[in-house]
Amino acid sequence: MTFPPLQSIGKYLGLTLLSGSILALQITFTRIFSLMIWHHFTYMVIGIALLGGGAAGTFLAVRRWGPDKLQQRLGGLALLFSLASLSNLIAITTIAIDPLRAAQLGWTIIGLGIYFTCLLGTFFSGGLVIAAIFGRWAGAAHRLYFADMLGAGIATMTVLFVIQTIGGPAVIALIGLIGALAAVLLGYEAKPRQRWLLPAIIGAEALMLAALIARPPTLAIPGSKELGWAIQAQGTSPEFTRWDPVGRVDVMPEITVTEPMIVGAVSSSYPLDNRPELPLKLVTIDGTSMTGMYRFDGSDADLERFRFLNHAVISAVYQLGNERPRTLLIGVGGGLDILLARLYQAKQITAIELNPTIVSLLRDRYADYTGRLAEHPSTELIVAEGRSFLSRTTEQYDIIQGIGLDNLAALSGGAYVLAESYLYTVDALEQALNALTPNGIFSWTRDVNSPPREMLRLTGLAAEALRRMGVSDPAAHIAIIANESGVNATLLVSRSPFQPEQIEQLRAWGAANNFTMLHDPLVRLNTPFADYLHAADPRAFEQAYPFQIFPVTDDNPFFYNYFRWENLHFDRSYEGRLNRFPIGNLILLTMAIFALGAAAAFIVLPLARYQRDGLRMTGAISTLAYFSLLGAAYMFIQIVLIQRFTLFIGYPIHATTTTIASMLAFAALGSLLGSKRIRTANGLRLALIGIAALTVIYIVALPPIFAGWMHWPDLARIVASIFIIAPLATMLGIPFPAGLCQLNARAPGLVVWAWGMNGVFSVLGSVLVIVVSMASNFTTAMLSGAAGYALAAMVSGTLWKVAVRDSASVSATAKVTADTPVQPVTR
Repeated sequence: MTFPPLQSIGKYLGLTLLSGSILALQITFTRIFSLMIWHHFTYMVIGIALLGGGAAGTFLAVRRWGPDKLQQRLGGLALLFSLASLSNLIAITTIAIDPLRAAQLGWTIIGLGIYFTCLLGTFFSGGLVIAAIFGRWAGAAHRLYFADMLGAGIATMTVLFVIQTIGGPAVIALIGLIGALAAVLLGYEAKPRQRWLLPAIIGAEALMLAALIARPPTLAIPGSKELGWAIQAQGTSPEFTRWDPVGRVDVMPEITVTEPMIVGAVSSSYPLDNRPELPLKLVTIDGTSMTGMYRFDGSDADLERFRFLNHAVISAVYQLGNERPRTLLIGVGGGLDILLARLYQAKQITAIELNPTIVSLLRDRYADYTGRLAEHPSTELIVAEGRSFLSRTTEQYDIIQGIGLDNLAALSGGAYVLAESYLYTVDALEQALNALTPNGIFSWTRDVNSPPREMLRLTGLAAEALRRMGVSDPAAHIAIIANESGVNATLLVSRSPFQPEQIEQLRAWGAANNFTMLHDPLVRLNTPFADYLHAADPRAFEQAYPFQIFPVTDDNPFFYNYFRWENLHFDRSYEGRLNRFPIGNLILLTMAIFALGAAAAFIVLPLARYQRDGLRMTGAISTLAYFSLLGAAYMFIQIVLIQRFTLFIGYPIHATTTTIASMLAFAALGSLLGSKRIRTANGLRLALIGIAALTVIYIVALPPIFAGWMHWPDLARIVASIFIIAPLATMLGIPFPAGLCQLNARAPGLVVWAWGMNGVFSVLGSVLVIVVSMASNFTTAMLSGAAGYALAAMVSGTLWKVAVRDSASVSATAKVTADTPVQPVTR
């Protein structure tokens, strides 16, 4: 039974579907791994996807399938991708690992190996389809590139909505179904006895999709995450689950406690007798950042049950004499922050929360349970990102408060080391302080660590922000008080120097609760915090400290990157406690080694063994350098732009999808434009120089543009981002297909090498850009991308010189049409 392609359009539609499916699978697994493991593993998904595509091109080059066989096998390869996609579904629903448990390290490595083997097989099979399409119709590379980028762009813009609607596991099944439909478009040919196979697979996958939507499977959550702990402790599953663009939100069934479950706990001075019962529901985002929604009837009488907050270090800011303050809360979780402000009679409460599902819980589903906090006359609950809100607010507040909700075990182990946060930079602290009244106070509660690093770095951010504002003695504007166990502390930063009566009140309250002052603005204490703030040369103190605590900025927003590379070793402080080992740095190092080793094993070595003739061509090395530079430089520019627009747009996932989709769509447009305009070596060289120059212009122009437009509404910033990205992205779409077409015309034996090296350096670039950004800053990383395109311009002329044929053969090849069969390549 044969399903014929829809004439010539079948290859374009099939390519669009497969390209979109591959991109959608990458994004889906970044969400699933953020929940099931830790978010830093999501970076490996990107590397594996690039590796799978490159390895697929190498495989076809080694197999040397002719054009007829390529076209004949397209449908079968698409069906293979469909079935391989479902193997990932089996893996995530049957295998559970916990990377932060030292006792499970061996099983974790095995589990990760299975996860990534399934992913590599899927991306490899998908890459085979794309490789075969480009190989069979390489003369139409520009149009194929357009279809490829278009599919990926559409997937980027829609997949998060689909995940939110049907859930991550169901999206995997949907991708498998799309792969099977692509097999129809690409002309799947079945033997007479297997006519039923494709219809049966499509039907089975449709039924599976419906079943997963109706009854989503349970995904294993590590015990090192709060959700995993809660499931084990309560012996039940969440009563509410929703996937959204920020993460997966879970609400556990109600429990009743008398020991309050809050950041920093309560002191032992809180009376044990007659403690009120506190019914609450635990809430997590991606299995961590746990908070609680407390049952509350909304009355002032019931508010008295929360007097335990008088004994919590998170209420330190309310002990400094501000009566009926106007309060801004950054991140509200289950609403406890609002209850705290209500308890201390805040006149106005502006509460902002990034996650829209959390806000909807308080406004709708659990509004009655939480006492309709969002409807109180004093309270305004807003869906917004903290940094974005601070940039556009014109209000002045007496108190700005935030309470860190990150998983502390993960933080101490560096699990967030690859995470950038624009809320924890000098620039952000300066904005927050500028939003305070003259005597206003900024308050933030976070982990201390031993030896101190997290709170110490936050202290450095505050001091540097004050210096930028013209304060000569930041130590007089900062107070730090730790809870009874010394695990958590609250940083207090005042625009004006603290007054003696304020500090006396803070000391008295702290002493009554067995809290400890880590820095006193009126008395020099013998603590690392006081030493840091009173240091004659803060930079020298930071350099000598065993952890990285220098103040991070918007150009290097890796707040959680504490560990120094020279200190990455196991010693007594790490024995038996993997959560104290810098797991994030280890993963980054492993990613680099894995990318290099796997790229060599699956791409370079096979090509060297079976396609070495291509290397003997004149100009081969320069030609391969061209395509290698394109692979690395593109990744450098794309990833840095994602980070830059995360600051501007405000919502990380919206910034990611907007940037990637815009770059893909406009790169597709650039490919079509380049096919008509790039005919000479000088034309390609000018395009590459233009990309390098335009990249430098972006480096200089983006910061002031963002600063001037940050106050715009969310939608306006997203639309503006698309238009800003358009010129550079359009240019970026020209060099690869233009070079590929020219190379195919003159030296087709080098085409597979060009594709292979482009894949290798794309994989390496996706890792190296993170390393460079963390070691220096985003500016340096983006300049490196510009330098890559400038170097490519220097060697691009080789594409018009490399040849192994006589002039007549070259001339004939140059006239290849869209349907002329040539050597297999991929993109």
